Amino acid sequence: MTYREWTPEKPATPAFSKTWIVEAPWAHPLWRSYVFCLYDLTTEIPGAPAVIHRDGMTHELQVFALDPSKPVDPPVYMLQPANHGYQFKAESNDAAAARVIGLIEEIEAKTLTPDTDFRTMWDYRFHDGVSLHMKGGAA
Repeated sequence: MTYREWTPEKPATPAFSKTWIVEAPWAHPLWRSYVFCLYDLTTEIPGAPAVIHRDGMTHELQVFALDPSKPVDPPVYMLQPANHGYQFKAESNDAAAARVIGLIEEIEAKTLTPDTDFRTMWDYRFHDGVSLHMKGGAA
């Protein structure tokens, strides 16, 4: 498996965000690539207030499978709905990014899968956060 960080030339918002493209062909027979999108929930964006599902949550992670019929290079084509989505608290943007990279490294080690059939594994890793499953943010 390989992964790479992708930063758009013109970010969509002034808030901190990071995106990683992850290759994990072993995780699902149809989807080989995934995108991990991390967002800061604390930066106020006029006209676009963050929806925070529990007090104290500072960041949001959403994981999408990528359309296998499209190129993996940005812009990516995400399949809907998201495979996983969580809000969580991090002391800084760097700490939030490190948490996501830790998940990606677990996928690389094949001890975690981005597939939706293994949501309980993700819920365990975000026991301190809020699952967006059934809240309109994830499958």
